[in-house]
Amino acid sequence: MTTAHEADRELAADAPPSVVLGLAERTTRFRDHLATLQFAEPNAAFRAQTLAEQAGDLCEAAKTVAAETGKIRLYRSPAVLDAFSRLRLLAAQAQLADEHLTWVSVYLGELTPEERSQRPCPPGRVLDTMLEAGRHLREADMLTALGAPDALCAAEDFAVALRAQKAGSRPHPMSPAQYAALHATASGYVTVDRLGAEEWAWSRLDRISMATIRSLESRGWVLREAHHPVPGSRSARLHLTETGRLVLASRLGRAPADARPRATAVQPTRTRAR
Repeated sequence: MTTAHEADRELAADAPPSVVLGLAERTTRFRDHLATLQFAEPNAAFRAQTLAEQAGDLCEAAKTVAAETGKIRLYRSPAVLDAFSRLRLLAAQAQLADEHLTWVSVYLGELTPEERSQRPCPPGRVLDTMLEAGRHLREADMLTALGAPDALCAAEDFAVALRAQKAGSRPHPMSPAQYAALHATASGYVTVDRLGAEEWAWSRLDRISMATIRSLESRGWVLREAHHPVPGSRSARLHLTETGRLVLASRLGRAPADARPRATAVQPTRTRAR
């Protein structure tokens, strides 16, 4: 039986990986907002500047997580050094995304909403300005594309390292399907589409059982947010809750094994040639 002191110690051990998982969640939310920017909308320049500020906040958050995690007494193995490199890289990429989105705001601010909404875009000043804004937007998108998966990798490296120093917690019980869904959610891959009463869950191009998604929701491990935060969206992004991040952190690097017996493959009998 786990004592209160042991439970507190296990919670503290899961906290550093959980904080890094929170950084992954923040990156996913930023990218979902980035995907909704439309140059033709009247306040596009203002929205681009807001996104630039969010990228700057993401940069500072990554620096803070790296600094706080660096205070932990942890053997600097190659894997741990890689984890710190991922956090610093995420901060640097977010800073560059901030700069690119600032340029997007500048270029869009040089055009009126009417000029930006013209289709096809007239050649000359308007087209050149729109192309430059689009180039900087693509750069910001590319720089942050792997932020959530990289943060997840860093969290897993920290969790394994803490466990190696006998500082890890007991793994939280869950099924392989639940672990796979939580892992994909932390990477920013899981969406739930709804049409009427029907719902479908996806991890990129792979289907996920809605029974698994609902089991995670009933435990308070995940929640849904509008995938593209616009009115009328029927697609939701799945995010880890604070409890979900702690639960996943306890399992990182030690995925639950499938307890079901595997069927033995029967090899056909070959007839020996005479």
